Amino acid sequence: MIHVTNFSSFKFFESSVVFNPGGDGFPPVAIDDSFDIYVNGAHYTTLVMNPSHVEEAVVGALLGDGLIKSPEEILELNVDPERRIVRVNILGEPEIRRLHLEDCSMLAARGLIVDSNLRVSWDTIVNLFLDFNRRTVSVTRGLAMHTSALYDMANGKAIIVHDTSRHTSIAKLIGIAVREKLDFRSSIGITTGRASSDMVIRFANMKVPIVISTRGPLYSGLTAASLLKVTLVTYIRRGDRVRGLTVLTYPERIVGYHRSSETLKHADED
Repeated sequence: MIHVTNFSSFKFFESSVVFNPGGDGFPPVAIDDSFDIYVNGAHYTTLVMNPSHVEEAVVGALLGDGLIKSPEEILELNVDPERRIVRVNILGEPEIRRLHLEDCSMLAARGLIVDSNLRVSWDTIVNLFLDFNRRTVSVTRGLAMHTSALYDMANGKAIIVHDTSRHTSIAKLIGIAVREKLDFRSSIGITTGRASSDMVIRFANMKVPIVISTRGPLYSGLTAASLLKVTLVTYIRRGDRVRGLTVLTYPERIVGYHRSSETLKHADED
């Protein structure tokens, strides 16, 4: 079991952000843009994103959506920043479409099950949640952006990524984490975005066993986590009855978890 009380010893990498610094009474404002992604000549998707780390976002999207199993399957990747187009050639002829909730049972049948021996203490989850909240870009720079992170618990490394889109923040996170050689199977993912099925599927494709959302769950995300054996932790807000971090699926990976008012208050008050 892994128990961490302080993440100061971790080696952090933080993504860059493109923003207008503001001035004369105006606050700093994040830049949002969109890039059309073509895979083997066919339009795959449009990534709405902050125009930083574009290549990593595309690589992360391809990996997270299961079009490729490793970056070595990418034969060519060209970014045209003027036309906002990215053209990618990959090995084989995969089905070029996005995955949705109804695909989860099919993915589980094909073996997309997160089988992990990672065990962490509940205090580690709470401390990671608090550490992450202090590093979100809305706190550090006052920008209206989502933040996602991956904490490699076995190797003491973490990636912090900011983007205007919660979906693209996960794609960038995966792409940068692959480049920085994080161990996904021993990692905990966390995001300011809601726990939707696409987010859970992307983490599951990378074999991340524990995923935390600082927002509430969506039905699609809860269903995906249940089918793909991802431990899903979300921050529930329900007045005085339930307020705080709550483990929704596969709690056996989190040792010592119980819904005590003291623990929830600890997460609430920081």
